[in-house]
Amino acid sequence: MTQWAYQIIVMGSLDSRLDLLKCAVHARAKDLGISEETLIFLTSSTFNSYDRKKPAIGVYFGHKEKSMPPFLNKLMQDSIVIAPIASAADAIEDEIPEQLKHINVLILPADGSKSSRLVSLIFETFRLLRKDRGIFISYRRKGSQPLANRIYENLDKRGFDVFIDVRSVPPAVDFQAELWHRMSDVDVIVLIDTPGFREGRWTKAELAQANLLGIQTLHLLWPGQLEDNFYAFSRYMKLEPGDFSGTTPGRGASIKKSTMERICDRAEDLRAEAMALRHAHLVDNFCDAARDLKLVPTVQPQRWISLETQGKNLAVVPAVGRPTSDRINAIFDSISEQKKSSESIWVIYDSRGLHDNWVKHLRWLDSHLPIRTVSMADAPAALKECLS
Repeated sequence: MTQWAYQIIVMGSLDSRLDLLKCAVHARAKDLGISEETLIFLTSSTFNSYDRKKPAIGVYFGHKEKSMPPFLNKLMQDSIVIAPIASAADAIEDEIPEQLKHINVLILPADGSKSSRLVSLIFETFRLLRKDRGIFISYRRKGSQPLANRIYENLDKRGFDVFIDVRSVPPAVDFQAELWHRMSDVDVIVLIDTPGFREGRWTKAELAQANLLGIQTLHLLWPGQLEDNFYAFSRYMKLEPGDFSGTTPGRGASIKKSTMERICDRAEDLRAEAMALRHAHLVDNFCDAARDLKLVPTVQPQRWISLETQGKNLAVVPAVGRPTSDRINAIFDSISEQKKSSESIWVIYDSRGLHDNWVKHLRWLDSHLPIRTVSMADAPAALKECLS
């Protein structure tokens, strides 16, 4: 009987990019708290171990011969996501076969320098990372607006849903309430720490809220700025004068393309760690609440919680960020394949920072769906209700 839970089926030219991908996937699994043993890489010689009942993704490494594995049609018939990989943008025509050209191609050079997006796609396909890719840019308009705009544009190109105040908050909206609501749903904050930033009107409030929610921060230190222990969840990235071109940093200088790539890669990598920590926070708090009531919660390998209350089975799924009807539906579809037919399903979430009307909307959904949303703050009372 197979022990793994997730399958990565690799095809095409299995060159150095495969070794680099394996290292990157295992590193990301570690960030997410997932055992390497739950992941398996399958090739043509081991494809007979493929299990269509378990999550899978296909990765096709493009090459000039464009050879196609005999099992590709089977994967397509099983509706398995296939990610075509080219070594460069101008090599797509030469390296990707006709059968895959209708799929958006990812670029992965031989040095593996752009593997972060592919690794994220793999874990998103396995539903170990959510597909919503929220990111928040915190900055001081005076002096760093051009850099904030460039980071926005580059992260947007990578498929992130980027929040930046001048573009993301509509007029006549309560700015702070909208800020906290949007912040509750992001994976990472990119903080541009320029001179004077720490004295800004919103700076301490934003960072205190980020610390409260456990959101990780990619803290970009402008040349001359020092690390600060106040920013508890920061991962620092020091910008040096050599990271800029043209003029002196802070006076209209343009940041180099290579540095911008590094910033985006760091944000991509930090996202997995950030989500793992917030997920663990929900799991730990719910399990503590259950144990306080003498219940015995069990965390499953797929990272949801099973629980028996008064002879009834309960499947509890943590949802990082703001629950939406789409996410709730995806959770229901995913967990329905794994749980016992008699189990009820709860989605637990952190309600801090959410608009009151959003929470009311979730309660309305509860009365219409075969799944219940429970804020972590209400979980102890909800469990007591199950026992009464």
